[in-house]
Amino acid sequence: MTLQLFVQLLINGLMIGGIYALVASGFTLILGVLQVFNFAQGHFYMLGAFIAYAVATVMGAPYIVAIIASLAGMAVLGILTYFSIIKWTLRSGFFHTMLVTVAFGTIIGQLAVLKFGYSTAVVAPLIESTLQFGGISLNPGKLIVMAGAIVVMVALWWFLKTKIGVAMMACAENREVACLQGINAEKVFWVTMAVGCGLCGIAGALVAPVLSASTNMGSQVFLKAMIVVMVGGTGSMSGALLAAFVVGIVESFAFQYVESFAPLVIFALVALLLYFRPGGLLGKPLPIPGQ
Repeated sequence: MTLQLFVQLLINGLMIGGIYALVASGFTLILGVLQVFNFAQGHFYMLGAFIAYAVATVMGAPYIVAIIASLAGMAVLGILTYFSIIKWTLRSGFFHTMLVTVAFGTIIGQLAVLKFGYSTAVVAPLIESTLQFGGISLNPGKLIVMAGAIVVMVALWWFLKTKIGVAMMACAENREVACLQGINAEKVFWVTMAVGCGLCGIAGALVAPVLSASTNMGSQVFLKAMIVVMVGGTGSMSGALLAAFVVGIVESFAFQYVESFAPLVIFALVALLLYFRPGGLLGKPLPIPGQ
């Protein structure tokens, strides 16, 4: 392996790991606070990419506007999803809510196919040229994705230190005790949905200039996000961040050498890890909510 190839694979792994980190963090946040297994999480990521395409390519707005539009659009959709669907199924239990999110995600996916088809919506790269560093060629778009993901994760860390963020963490730790302390659980729930879905919107907007937008991208990233959550530890935000970059780097190197067998390498890694640490890297085994 040459140094150039190693750096290229590492950059690819860190880029896709940053995307996995955003989607998995949003999923982990919703699961921890609302105790909802949101199967539609990947579809918010897909819609975020298409919003970025519409704003940046169709409307010709600056890409920062497209990112903000994706964040705002998916945050609003997350709030609407909570008040129209999740709020009314929470009382029915974990599995009922999970099945509702499966149905909701299926509807979104089919509507996206009817609207956009199976073709790829190409978004122009933010920087056309290639960066040269010591004989190594770097794709600036991938570096932007990495930097954007890091900035968003730092912003999320800061947000969780605020009053509403602390309330979210309190509800995730023990919902009943948090309510007894005067925390408005419903406010915490819809804010959590907004943040969790907004993270997916940002991830979709960041990756659109590099990987473009397609209707099947949501299901692909959701599967990897589930792997990240299992590796990092269910309910652990720090574990999800660590696992996202580990999975991304392993996937990048595995695809280079075994190509179509790369998923098998990842699943083997997950199986081996869960055998020795059932709770993941930084988490603990999560009982089914309500039991």
